[in-house]
Amino acid sequence: MFDLSKNVLSKILIVAGLFLIIISFFLHYASGEVQLEVFDFSFWGTVNLLFVYIVLVCLFVLFFAIRKISFLLGTAVSLLVLNITVIFMRNEWQEVLRSKFFLDFLGAAGYGWWISLIGSAAVLVAVVRLIPDKKRSPYLFILPSIFGVFFLTFFPAMFAFYISFHRWNILVPNKPFVGLANFRKAFTDEYFLRSLWISFKYALGVIPTKIVISFFFALLIYSIPKFKSVFRVIYFLPAVTSVVAISVIWTWIYHPYYGLANYLISLFGAEPINWLGNPEIAIWSVVLVSVWRSVGYSIIIFLAGLNNIPRIILEASDIDGATRWQKVKNIIIPLMKPSLVFVFITSTIGAIQVFTEIYMMTGGNADTKTAVFYIWQTGFNKLQMGYASSMSIVLFAIILVITLIQMRVTKIFKEE
Repeated sequence: MFDLSKNVLSKILIVAGLFLIIISFFLHYASGEVQLEVFDFSFWGTVNLLFVYIVLVCLFVLFFAIRKISFLLGTAVSLLVLNITVIFMRNEWQEVLRSKFFLDFLGAAGYGWWISLIGSAAVLVAVVRLIPDKKRSPYLFILPSIFGVFFLTFFPAMFAFYISFHRWNILVPNKPFVGLANFRKAFTDEYFLRSLWISFKYALGVIPTKIVISFFFALLIYSIPKFKSVFRVIYFLPAVTSVVAISVIWTWIYHPYYGLANYLISLFGAEPINWLGNPEIAIWSVVLVSVWRSVGYSIIIFLAGLNNIPRIILEASDIDGATRWQKVKNIIIPLMKPSLVFVFITSTIGAIQVFTEIYMMTGGNADTKTAVFYIWQTGFNKLQMGYASSMSIVLFAIILVITLIQMRVTKIFKEE
């Protein structure tokens, strides 16, 4: 996609920009505790000097990359001069420039996030230069989405990974580094292990049920082409409805005294059931809601897979006298493996990460506290962000391993 060999300046710009961003992040974290003196050759003093050198390289290459002095360069040079001045000037003037106004404007200790924008701009300019002119417009159109993914997904994930190695309480100023202590605690925490088991039990209830039901209805809708679009919309409506709204409605349906579910079973003489309060059935009650809500999305995926099957193959099987079951078993299912794998993997990830339905319907009571709910409770109720982040990384690793196994098994079956 990119031709890195055609522009040495762009390669230098990317490396310098990335180093600048990384170092400025650590400087921002440490500068609140470390006051750098003139010619400070301690660890953070050396890092600060390295930071300045990379700024110089980055600005130099950035100047030649865009071939003009812009507002960005003017701002960057001003910030750089101020940063160097703060380092080498007399101590009493350092205290003035480290006042609240300069700290708020420039970041902690006169450098930090604002100067790190130089590195971001450098990387951005370099990447744009590496894209051929004719292909540049499409990438510029998706640039806002890339920024959204970086700042709303990638950066929070990296920050969670960082704080997972600390005893990080948002109300306590001191956040010491604890190494792997949080991870060791996660593997010995009986409540976390119990929440993992509940998540897997929930997933085992949702995934096969949803796939079987959605595949059956997809075949049914596919066989009725006249009303295909109508049924497709009807089944897809729950998938685009707010999960919170659905949870509230089903909580009323499950109400032990006024709910529709108990009213219907009372018509057959059955006793009322505490659907969401009985630990033996509460999780399965939530499973039913999740299947009902998400089955429409899977139906759409399966219908797309069915529409990609060449009709000439199905017509040839009819001529050969194949029954409907034989067509499904020997033709439709093998040709729909990509759709089945996609639904299976996405359903697995979504089921293990379930949170909203549990939060709205049971509040984690009645033995329904899943892993994500327990992580949320640890982080936002107990304020143990470091430990919660370590548990989220463990959960991510479990999902990653399961996904890789699924993809590997699928590849083996495909080769056979």
